[in-house]
Amino acid sequence: MPIILSLAKTEKEIWAAGPEGLFRINGHGLEAVPQPQQELACCATDGARILVGGLPHGAAFSLDAGGNWQAAWMDNVDASVLCLIADPRITETGTLLAGTAGGGILRSHNRGHSWDVCNFGLRDYTVLALAWAPSAPEDAWPRWDVVFAGTETMGLWRSTDGGRTFAPVTEGPQRVDALTSTPDGWLLSDETGLWRSIDGQTWTAVPDSKPALVLLHTEQGVWAGGENGVELVTL
Repeated sequence: MPIILSLAKTEKEIWAAGPEGLFRINGHGLEAVPQPQQELACCATDGARILVGGLPHGAAFSLDAGGNWQAAWMDNVDASVLCLIADPRITETGTLLAGTAGGGILRSHNRGHSWDVCNFGLRDYTVLALAWAPSAPEDAWPRWDVVFAGTETMGLWRSTDGGRTFAPVTEGPQRVDALTSTPDGWLLSDETGLWRSIDGQTWTAVPDSKPALVLLHTEQGVWAGGENGVELVTL
């Protein structure tokens, strides 16, 4: 089985990415899809288009499910893109975030056509995982757009302004390899196993859990990807 570092979901398909390529997950396993990166690290969707992150193009996107690809402008950052995440309200905002290997966090306001550095408050510029909280109700006040960024050596960082500025989360593991939001809160993985949180700030280890390199919540449950492919997690 290929190593899976990233998972993404459109209306009808789940996508997987890793150093061995980009794949669709179907009833027969993993179906390879051509993509432009020589070193592929991640994938994401905005509901319509599929995006891939890595090297040499940083971030690239396809409007036709991988038939054709276009590279994005990257604000003078040549580091590899390690993770990508779309705003839950992307149809209104056009916003995506990208975590990089040494360049920090990039923000796009036009669905991935161009990216700007957005690192205020961040002190570790190797970002391994990003997750966006579900949209707050229309009548909520203040209506924060909450984002979490997981770093290699300095733990978890939290933004309440849609990924423009970040502050550290003090209670949690110091390495974050994977991160996702769920209806019950948040789930992350470090190198030892899974951690669970209701509020994203206080974390508890999940007993007898296995580590993952990527986590994705869907209607079927949480998918975990890693060195042995993809599986549904039992919590």
